[in-house]
Amino acid sequence: MTDEIEKTSEKDALLATRRANMARAREARMAARAAKTEAPAQSLGAAAARTVSPRGEVRTRPDGRIEVTGHNGEILSRTRTQVGDIFEIPQSMIPKGWSYQWCAVTIAGNADIILDQNHMFHQNGWRPVPAERYSGTLVPKGTKGNIIRGQQMLMERPEALTLEAQDEDKRNAIQLMSDRNESLKLAGVKKAMPDGFAMDGRYKNTGGGVRLQIDKSLDVLNVNQEAGNYTLSE
Repeated sequence: MTDEIEKTSEKDALLATRRANMARAREARMAARAAKTEAPAQSLGAAAARTVSPRGEVRTRPDGRIEVTGHNGEILSRTRTQVGDIFEIPQSMIPKGWSYQWCAVTIAGNADIILDQNHMFHQNGWRPVPAERYSGTLVPKGTKGNIIRGQQMLMERPEALTLEAQDEDKRNAIQLMSDRNESLKLAGVKKAMPDGFAMDGRYKNTGGGVRLQIDKSLDVLNVNQEAGNYTLSE
């Protein structure tokens, strides 16, 4: 009887030892699995902490306006507080030695005119301003291609070409005023012509032709009513 009791106790002790070993092995596997899943999350959180600033952080700029940290650390501020001319480009934003101009890109019902006009601009040295140059100011960040506002495209060319064109426009305007003044002077001469004289207009800068008119009804001696001829007295 005593031997049987001793054998039963040994079996129970052996079974308990096995169960304890299995429990410890199971806990070790679960701990290892948890460590694998938590490691990426911890590394991602550390990276995010290094690149993302606290949202809603408010700072005051030297000019008195405020800046707020938005998502992904982007600094948000109010840079356009008034609605003015959408085509106005501050001179400080234009590269030195270059000039800007807005050129139409679309007009309802006049596609051919726009094509001809843009071709003329291209021949006179105008080229589109790249949007990448003013990303975040004239256009939203990340914008590529051309800058278009109100069916107008911003174009540029060397300032020397623009000054040359302005000089030509001034010379043409001065010449037009000179021609108009000459025309007005000629009109005054015509009005001052005495009776019996007339002046014909000719081509520009060629003067005027003066002719003498004689009234055939004066000093008529012989009248042939049937033929309708008038003969002046000699």
